[in-house]
Amino acid sequence: MRKNAIVVFFLLIILILTACNNVDENQPVESVDASTDQSDSPDDKAQILKVDTDLEVKDGWHIVPTDVNTITISVEVENVETILFWITPTGTGTWGERTLIGYDIDGNDGWSIEWEFGDRIFHDHITVQALGSDGATQTKETINVHSIDETNGE
Repeated sequence: MRKNAIVVFFLLIILILTACNNVDENQPVESVDASTDQSDSPDDKAQILKVDTDLEVKDGWHIVPTDVNTITISVEVENVETILFWITPTGTGTWGERTLIGYDIDGNDGWSIEWEFGDRIFHDHITVQALGSDGATQTKETINVHSIDETNGE
């Protein structure tokens, strides 16, 4: 049983590393079809329908108050096998500086993570990357997160 768990762990790591190497920072937000099979219908491709957090949204930014140290990110998707959650600094060409903050490989209980980040101060992007169950498509959605000090409104 332990040997099976080790094999599954290594396969997951390989899947994540493969996904990381196949994503170009200039890739469009829409789904990307890496297959050449024309018989695939658009309904079989990975799709992100909605990304939500437990944070208030103001002017397009998900606001993290100073007394909060956990974010829950939930995603509604179709035709997805794995969801990767990345944090990236704001700015141009920063996709190479991203950090994996979590993943979900079992959508039976919904696609989400609860990330405990401690006392981190945010002015970042969180990217949700969905890897298709067809093994060929992927898509991503990005949300903006910003810390605010409730005592002075900044």
